[in-house]
Amino acid sequence: MLIDYQLPTNHVAIRDGLPSAIRPTLLEEAQTDWEKHPRHAGKARFFMNIHRQLLDGTHQTARTLENLLDRPPLDVAKAMGGSNLIASSKRLINFAHGHHEIEDHGYFPQFERLFPGMDRAFALLDEDHKVLDAALQGAEAGIDTLTQKGVSTDALAELYKNIRALEKIMGRHIADEEEIIIPIFLRHG
Repeated sequence: MLIDYQLPTNHVAIRDGLPSAIRPTLLEEAQTDWEKHPRHAGKARFFMNIHRQLLDGTHQTARTLENLLDRPPLDVAKAMGGSNLIASSKRLINFAHGHHEIEDHGYFPQFERLFPGMDRAFALLDEDHKVLDAALQGAEAGIDTLTQKGVSTDALAELYKNIRALEKIMGRHIADEEEIIIPIFLRHG
C-alpha cells in the first residue's frame, strides 16, 4: 500500500491539506505563478474551470436546501417545485462522476507513467475519489427519497446533510488535486 489512507493526515474528510510526505514529490510550480504561466490557458484553466463548476454547483445546491428548510413545512413542496433542485442536483452528480471517470481512467494513469515518483500523490487522489463517490451516492439516495417518497422536511434535511458533507470533501479534494495536477498541465499542457 502506497499510503495509509485512514490516517487523519491522509483522509480527505479529515485532512487540512496535502500530507507533508507527498509535498516533496510534487512539481515545483508555485500556485501564485500558475496564471502567469504560458500554458495556463490550456488544460490547466480548463480543469480549474470544471472544478469551479463542481464547487459552485455543490454550494448552490446547499444554499437551495437551506432556503427550503427555512420555509414553513406547508410551503416547502411548492417552493421546491420552483427551485429545480432535483434536476440540478442530478446534473451536478452526473457531472462529478463523469469528471472523475476521465481523471481515473485517462489523465491519472498517464501522469503516473510520466511521473512515477508521484505515485503516492495519485494513490491519495484515487482514494479521495472513492470517498467522493460514496458522498455522491449519499446525495443520490437523498434525491431518490425525494422523488420516490415525496417532499418532507426530514428528507430535505437528510439531503442537506449529505450535500454539506459532499461540499466539504469536494472542496478539500479539489484544492489538493489542483496542487498535484495543475503543475503537470503547465509543464506538459
